Amino acid sequence: MKVFRSTSSSFCFYVLFALAYFIIGKLLTNFAFQSQVIPIWIPAGIALVGCFIWWWRFIPALFIASVAFNLSIGDSPIGENALIGNTLNEVLLIGCGAVLQGITGAAILRYWLGHPLYLKTRLAIIYFIAVVGIAVSLISANIGVFALSAFNPAYSMVNHWQNVTYWWLGDALGVLITTPALLALLQPKFKQHYVTPLPTVFVCFVLFISVASTTKLYNQESKSNALQIAKREAQVIENSLFRYLNRSQIAVQSLASQMQASPNLSQQEFHNYAAELLAQHTFIKALSWNIKVPQARVDDLRKDLAEIYQTDVKVKGEPLASDDPLVVVKYIAPLEENRSALGLNVFSNPARRATLLDPNIKYQPVGTQIINLVQTKEPAPAYLLFSPVYQQGTQDDPIKGYATGVFLVRNIIDQAINDEQSNMFNIALFEDQADTPFYLGNKNTTVIGDDFTTIKISFSGQVWHLQLAIKDEFIPHQANHLTLFLLILQVVVSTLILLVLLLFNHQHIALSRLVTERTRSLVRAKKQSDLANQAKSRFLANMSHEIRTPLNAVIGFSTLAKKDDDAKTLNGYLQKINLASKSLLSLINDVLDISKIESQKLTLELSPFDLNNLLDRINTMFEQSAHNKKINWTMNNQLPTNIWFEGDAMRIEQILLNLCSNAIKFTAEGEVSVSALAKQVDDTRMQITIIIKDSGIGIEPADQRKLFDAFTQADNSTSRRFGGTGLGLAIAKELSLLMAGDITLSSAKGEGSTFTFTVLLNTCAPIEKPQKTQKKVDLSTLRILVAEDNQVNQLVIKAMLSALKITPIIVENGELAVAKVQEHDFDLVLMDCQMPIMDGYQATSLIRKIKTAEQLPIIALTADVMPEDKAHALAIGFNQHLAKPLELDKLTECLTNYVDVYEP
Repeated sequence: MKVFRSTSSSFCFYVLFALAYFIIGKLLTNFAFQSQVIPIWIPAGIALVGCFIWWWRFIPALFIASVAFNLSIGDSPIGENALIGNTLNEVLLIGCGAVLQGITGAAILRYWLGHPLYLKTRLAIIYFIAVVGIAVSLISANIGVFALSAFNPAYSMVNHWQNVTYWWLGDALGVLITTPALLALLQPKFKQHYVTPLPTVFVCFVLFISVASTTKLYNQESKSNALQIAKREAQVIENSLFRYLNRSQIAVQSLASQMQASPNLSQQEFHNYAAELLAQHTFIKALSWNIKVPQARVDDLRKDLAEIYQTDVKVKGEPLASDDPLVVVKYIAPLEENRSALGLNVFSNPARRATLLDPNIKYQPVGTQIINLVQTKEPAPAYLLFSPVYQQGTQDDPIKGYATGVFLVRNIIDQAINDEQSNMFNIALFEDQADTPFYLGNKNTTVIGDDFTTIKISFSGQVWHLQLAIKDEFIPHQANHLTLFLLILQVVVSTLILLVLLLFNHQHIALSRLVTERTRSLVRAKKQSDLANQAKSRFLANMSHEIRTPLNAVIGFSTLAKKDDDAKTLNGYLQKINLASKSLLSLINDVLDISKIESQKLTLELSPFDLNNLLDRINTMFEQSAHNKKINWTMNNQLPTNIWFEGDAMRIEQILLNLCSNAIKFTAEGEVSVSALAKQVDDTRMQITIIIKDSGIGIEPADQRKLFDAFTQADNSTSRRFGGTGLGLAIAKELSLLMAGDITLSSAKGEGSTFTFTVLLNTCAPIEKPQKTQKKVDLSTLRILVAEDNQVNQLVIKAMLSALKITPIIVENGELAVAKVQEHDFDLVLMDCQMPIMDGYQATSLIRKIKTAEQLPIIALTADVMPEDKAHALAIGFNQHLAKPLELDKLTECLTNYVDVYEP
C-alpha cells in the first residue's frame, strides 16, 4: 500500500513501529490485573497496521519486537503477574503467534475488506470489527497461552481458558482502538476523499484513557473489597477458634465433674465416660485421671495400679522437691496407645509442675505450653489442660487429683477454619514471645505479606498469636468473574463506539457513492414492486376463478332446480350443488391452512395410526380417477405390515392427497406410481419415504424454484389448462417441514415429475380399535334451543333438526336465549357466537352462572375456525365447537353424543 512519499520515510516509520511495539508493551504491563491479565494490548493494533502497510516485509520487525519484549520483561516482578513468556521456546512461539495474527488480519483487509476507514458498505464495517478486530485476535491468544502452559513450569493452569479469554479480549481492544487511530494518521495519498484525522484519533484516545482509568479504579476497588471480606473472615476465624478452644476446656471440666461426682470411679467406668468424650471431639488425643498422693504413699499407689492393670506398673518421675506430692497418671484413655504413660509423675516435669501450681487453676482449667507429640506418625503440636478434682470433707489438701486432656492443635484448626478460609489466608500460630510458629497452615510457605492481621488468643493461662496473611491469589480469585465482565463490557462499549465512528466516516466519504446506489436501489425497488403487484393480480385472478367456478355451479343448478319438478333431475342438481359447495369449502380451508402456517399457529397431533391403512385409502381414492383418465395407476407399498406409527395421520394424508391429485391432474397419458419405503433408523424410529412419480407435463428448472411458494404455479398464464390456487404444494411443503420432514422434486419439461416425501416417525405396536356398534338413538325427545340471528341459517338449522324429528325453539340473539333458558328446561343449546344485542360468548357466560356444563350443554355454531377461536369458546363455557357451514352428519353425531350422556 502506497502511504509514504519516499523509501526513507517508509523505512523510518517501519523502525518506529517496531520500537513502538516494544516500548508501549512495556508501559502497558503496569496496567496488568492481578490475574495475569493486561486489559488492553495496543501492540496488537500496531502489528496489524504494520502488516497492512508493509505486508510481509513487516514480519521480521514484528517478530523481533515481540521476542525482545517478552525476554526483557520475563525477569522483572511484573512477569509473575502478566501473561508473558520468559524462556526462549516461549517467546519464540509467542512471537510466531503475534506474526500470524497480524499477517492474517492484514490479509483480510488487503484482499477482502479494504482500508478500514474507506469501507464501502456498513456490512464491511461490521466484518472488520467482528472478524479482524475480534475473531482474528483469537490466534495470538491461543498460541500464546499454549506456549505458557507448554514451556513455563511456573504457569498456573487454573482458569486456563479464562486466561485465553483475557488475552483475546485484550488483543481485541488493542486492535479496535489502535488501528483506526494509526490509519487516520497514515492515510493513502491516492484517496480522493480524505478523512479528517482529529475526530478519529480523539475518539480512540478517549477510549484508551477510559479503559486504562477504568482498569486502574477497578483494581483498587476490587482490592479494597477483597480486604474487607478478609477482615470479616478473620473475625469469623477468631470466633470459631475461641469456640473450639472453649470446647476443649469444657471437655476437661466435664471429666473433672464426673470424677468429682464419683469418688470411687473404677477404671472401666472412667474408660466408658472418656470414650464418649473422645467420640464427641476428634481433636482430643487422650484423657487421663492423675491422682495426687504424698511421697509416703507411693508404695500403696503402686500396689493399687498393679491390682487394677494386673501387672507391675512403675511410678516414673522423681519429685523435684522433697516435700512435693506426686501427681501420677492412674487412668488414661485410649489405653493401648498410651499405656506407657501409666504411672507417670506429672509433677516431675518443671513446666507441668508450674502449670499445676498456677493459682488460676481453682477457677478454670489451666493449659501447658505447646508440646510436640511423638506418638503420632509426624510430630504434632498439642497442649495439655488440667482441671482439679477436690476431696470432700478434707481441709489439709483439698485437691484429690487432676482431670487431664491432651488436645491436637491441627485438628482444632481444621475444624475451626473451613476450606474457603484456608484458601484465603496463610495461617500461622505462635506462642507468646516466640519467633517460630508451632503451626503452619501450609508447610511450603512462610507467613510474609503486606496485608495481614495478628489475633491475640488468651485461654487457660496461655497466650497465642494467630497470624493471618492474605494469599496472593485470593484477590484475583475474588474478582475473577467481575474481571471478565469488565473486559467484555469494555470490548462491547469500544466496539459500539468504533462502529459509530466508522459509520460516520462511511457516511462522510461515501455520500456520492450512496446517491448512485440509492438510484439503483430505487430502480430495483420499483421492479420488485411491479413484480409484487403482478403476483397480487395473478393471485386475485386465480382466486376469483377458483371461487367463481363452484359458485357458478351452485347458482346455475339452483336456478335450474326452480324450473324443474322431476325428482330424479332435482336430486342430480342437489348432488352437484353439494359437490360444488364442498369444493368451495376445501378452497377456504386451504387459505386457512396457509394462514395458520404463516402465523405459526398450526399444531400437529401425535397419535398412533396405521400407515398401511392410510395408503390403502389413497389407493382406493385415486385408482378410479386414473382409470377414468386412461392412465396406469400403481401402488408399491413396501412398508412393514406389523408396525404402526405415531404422528398426525390427517396431515400426512393431506400431503399425499395433494401430491397424488396433482400427479393425476398433470398427467394426460402414461402412468402415475406411488412407492412407499421404510428404513430403520433405531429401535423406535423409521425413515418413511413416499415417492409419487408421474409421466406428465414436467416442470421447467426455473419454475421448480418457486413451485413451493404460496399462490404460485408453474404456469401463471391466463390460458392455463389445469386451474388451482397454487396453495396445495405450499401447504404440503410446510406441513412436511413441521413434521421435521421434507418434500423434494425432480422433474424435466415433458418427461414427468417425481415428488419425494420423507418423514421420520416413531414406531409403535398395532392398536386394536374397538368395534363401534351402531345403535338407534331417538333424537326426537331432545328439547333444543337455537340462538341464530341470520334467517337463512335459522331455516337451515331448523330443516336439519326437522330431518332428525326435532322441533327446536329459535331466538334471534343471546339476550333472548338467556331469558328462554331461565323460563324453560332444555336438553341442549345451539348458540351462534356473533349476534346483535348480545353475542353468544356473553350469553354463554351468563347461562353458566345458573347452569353448569353438565346440566345444560351449549354447542358453539360459528364460522370462526382458527385454533384460538376454538380455545376461547371452550374457555367461555361452551361444551363443543361446530364450524359453519354445518353438515347434517356432523350435527347428528354431536347430538347423539349428548343423548348418550344425558338421556334418562
